Amino acid sequence: MSKFDRAVKAAENLPEDLREELGEDLLHYIDKYLALAEDIDAGLAELDAGKGVPADVVFDRLTARLGS
Repeated sequence: MSKFDRAVKAAENLPEDLREELGEDLLHYIDKYLALAEDIDAGLAELDAGKGVPADVVFDRLTARLGS
């Protein structure tokens, strides 16, 4: 049994209002994860197409902004 399956089974023993809150939190987390995965895929596609900012420019900007 996966950890997810165990968590769902354990959640079944919680009061309904807490189960709803956990379900809402989980859906929010999943939505954020999927959006991040899409953003990463889009960024990688841009890099593969040669549309990215060169690394030295990125690091120069970060150094200027953050120091060090």
